[in-house]
Amino acid sequence: MRVFLTGGTGYVGGAIAEALRERGHDVAALARPESDAGHLREIGAVIVAGDLDSLPSMGETLSQYDTIVHAAQSGERTAELAHKALDAYSAQRAHLIWTSGVWALGNTTNANERSPVNPLEIASWRPETEQRALAANGCVVRPGCVYGGKQSLLRDWFASVEQNRQIQIVGDGSNHWAMVDLHELAKLYVRVVELKTTGVLHAIDDTRAPMEQCARAVGPSSRLDFLPADAMRAKVGAFVDALILDQIIDSSETRQRIGWNPKRTFTSSVTEQWEEWRAQSR
Repeated sequence: MRVFLTGGTGYVGGAIAEALRERGHDVAALARPESDAGHLREIGAVIVAGDLDSLPSMGETLSQYDTIVHAAQSGERTAELAHKALDAYSAQRAHLIWTSGVWALGNTTNANERSPVNPLEIASWRPETEQRALAANGCVVRPGCVYGGKQSLLRDWFASVEQNRQIQIVGDGSNHWAMVDLHELAKLYVRVVELKTTGVLHAIDDTRAPMEQCARAVGPSSRLDFLPADAMRAKVGAFVDALILDQIIDSSETRQRIGWNPKRTFTSSVTEQWEEWRAQSR
């Protein structure tokens, strides 16, 4: 399969690119000239120079691919660039795989792939982009909070343990995050590419431990520092709502539809996570 990928130099996109190449797919990754695309070249991906702003002028290039995997997210002009990308993709016949996220569902203890959205403020733009992707007969993937590899949202936990600092948790630690291992997530994307799946999919594993338990698994002898959400809101704004989010989300339909069976949970894979963290830190 010929796959055009955005976000390939990033945490999730890089893992997707590697998994696709391991399965023998041709991958072309959109990357800014100044970005570090060395690993993409090493695994045999073709680099297409540009960024999300470039996509509207890349119609001829995009037309050469069977599948478009959008795994990029800009830190600025997020909604604007998402819609600009969708404008470009909607003009193509390629199978579109659009990356959204569980923050589109808000606080919930029983959401599934068919549940109505209730986005956090910082994800308020996501429902409209999801609908546009679905209208293009595409697939919307909602990953949980991703862990593993060099880590992302929880990288500070691992750094804190190594540096003998307290592990910080926003809130009282009783909340739950919907989560997924980086490598299991990449496998899901490969399945979606190969099956040309459409509709909404939940990339979420069986992690059900509250955040305090997750933190204690990372640093069993570390002290925990619980930070009041109101005080953190003054520092990080609406992002605090993502940190104190309480979610239990089902992915049964996704697993049944595409044969995806994630083996890891956050707490059961801490040993592997430490190995990956240390390997990435060398």
